[in-house]
Amino acid sequence: TEYRCSQESVQEEEDEFSEGEDEISDETARYGIVENSCLIRLFQRCEKCGERLDQSLIVKRRVGSAWVINYDCLNLKCNASVAWDSQEKVGKGRSQVYSANHSIGIAAFITGTPSPRVSDSGNLLKIDLPSTRSIRKIVKEIGSVAIERVHEEWQSIVREVAVCAAEGKGGLQVSMDGQYDCPGFTSTNNKNTVIDCETKLALAGVAMHKNMDGIDGVSIRMESEGIRRALGELIDAGIEIKTRVGDQNAMVNKKLREDPKTSHIEALNDWWHVQKPIRKEWWKMVKSNPTLAPIYQKFFNHLYCVHRKYPLPKDRPRALEVVRSFIMHIQGKHVWKKGDGFDIVAKCEHGRLKLLKKGETRQLLKADSKELEMISAMVFAPKFEKAFLSSASLIDTSINECYHSLSLMYAPKRFACPPHYYKLKMRLSMLHYNSLMLDDLLGEREELGNTIISRKGRLVDAIKRKRSMGSHSWRHEIMEESLKVRDELSEVRSLKKIGIPDDDIYDELINWWEEKEKALKESGYDEYEKEGLDFEEFSDEEGENESPE
Repeated sequence: TEYRCSQESVQEEEDEFSEGEDEISDETARYGIVENSCLIRLFQRCEKCGERLDQSLIVKRRVGSAWVINYDCLNLKCNASVAWDSQEKVGKGRSQVYSANHSIGIAAFITGTPSPRVSDSGNLLKIDLPSTRSIRKIVKEIGSVAIERVHEEWQSIVREVAVCAAEGKGGLQVSMDGQYDCPGFTSTNNKNTVIDCETKLALAGVAMHKNMDGIDGVSIRMESEGIRRALGELIDAGIEIKTRVGDQNAMVNKKLREDPKTSHIEALNDWWHVQKPIRKEWWKMVKSNPTLAPIYQKFFNHLYCVHRKYPLPKDRPRALEVVRSFIMHIQGKHVWKKGDGFDIVAKCEHGRLKLLKKGETRQLLKADSKELEMISAMVFAPKFEKAFLSSASLIDTSINECYHSLSLMYAPKRFACPPHYYKLKMRLSMLHYNSLMLDDLLGEREELGNTIISRKGRLVDAIKRKRSMGSHSWRHEIMEESLKVRDELSEVRSLKKIGIPDDDIYDELINWWEEKEKALKESGYDEYEKEGLDFEEFSDEEGENESPE
């Protein structure tokens, strides 16, 4: 069909680069870059009395990205000892650090910038930044906790939106797919995602490692086990799933059929993966006989047209015979008797054919030709029949592929990635993707331009649209949450200092005591209290105050 630019977007060439300073903005940023030679000019006089300072007595030291300047005023009337910090500190107690030292590492991580590249940029520009070791420590101790908390909040919102959109439809229709950290059978990590087909929101994601229980070092098992856990997570959350669409992975389908939680979900096949094997067979024929190229195009136009024309499951048997009618059409037969694989359709569904111009001929195949025999073997193959009848017409896994391509910006730059680090990267890619999808649902992203791209192996051109940037408010939420985590880290260290264990034994004891107290009240503790009996005496008599051991 003819494409029209949406939202009055235009295709224009960019303006020529004009060198010059950026315009002055009224907005005040939190940080600014100051050269060292300019910084020392601020310390010509004492800030207390205004007396000139001896520059040789000024002590400068660097703490990550912060500068600390100390000086003593020589004026006997003032005699001030001043310590000046270039940044405010965040945190409490021993967890206090300068604000930029805290923010740079987390900001780099949540925007997909590797910590070594941050350090390399600072060394090249001679800008003082936190070391790579400090950045990794902050991400591990503070950033990871903040990311998990924000991700959990966003997932609750995303799932609520998807459930509301599917209200009255009998459940969600989801597509599922996995992605490995490297091709082949040497993969160490894998992430599996379940996406709602209507809202295009990522509802669940599970990161797997080949050394986890149930995988036993076999990489190809990670996808089937990961998808099973992702769907189980949604079902445990009370979300009803009606249909699932996959890429014909036999291990995944077997795993989901055997699991009692997911066995009731209707299974459909992604259409692209259904036609992929038959397309490969066609490529082999066209390579050996280039004259079949026009027939190749006609067959797949016919195949896609029929697939879209009969989306309902009850119409798929008829659609299959219409696809097979191409065998008759290419022989020049448009009406035939039922039988030999045709029990529903007995004629072509097209209208009157166009008249040929003088000298033109239609390319037909003879009934006993080798090419026709190969085409018949493809469309009458039991494997193709089974896949076609269970293929999804209106939903597919292309949204998962889009998500995987977007998540590459957060992908680790090395294959042997620790599992916890890989899981955090998956969380960030889900937050990024869901943020864009929510902005689309709210109509907050506009189309700025579009480009027509010719793809090899495709019969039509693709259109790549350039959209406005997303809001990505989750990044600011992570930065704010990280400050709370740093404050909590100080409290945890204080508890350790006075001997409180760092495990959950104390919390378990509190929960045990509250449950026992509740049980006592339900069994008539209030009546004993009215009679003047002490709670300790009642507990001792009943034997309810014994420790869990």
